[in-house]
Amino acid sequence: MGKFGRFIHEAVDGTNRSVTGAFSVNNRHDIVTGSGRFAGSLDGIVLRLTNINQATKLVVKICHNSNGTGIVIPDTEAVIALEVGSNTEGGVAYQFDFKHVHTDDNFSIFYRTDAGTCTVDVVELYWSE
Repeated sequence: MGKFGRFIHEAVDGTNRSVTGAFSVNNRHDIVTGSGRFAGSLDGIVLRLTNINQATKLVVKICHNSNGTGIVIPDTEAVIALEVGSNTEGGVAYQFDFKHVHTDDNFSIFYRTDAGTCTVDVVELYWSE
């Protein structure tokens, strides 16, 4: 019997990545969805930020390759929301509804700020099939 309904998945990486005003191949998160061949919908990303210093917006780009090629989701900007009582910790969330099929299940997420710096210390990538 075939699948019925929608199956939602999450991949989490808690490796700290320093972010500046330029995309860098050295400051990215590599996510493998574990399906071998990706066929589904990229639904969104939630990022936890620390060490926020003058940054007010964060831009993400999702690619298939760790060198920044094979763009899947182009530059997408979100305003950084600060945690209550903090000027240096916060987060951003991005919502997509992007149907996508590819020969592998590797995604590299790149970041840049509008000004200043911050650290992405947790990334949660959501997708569905």
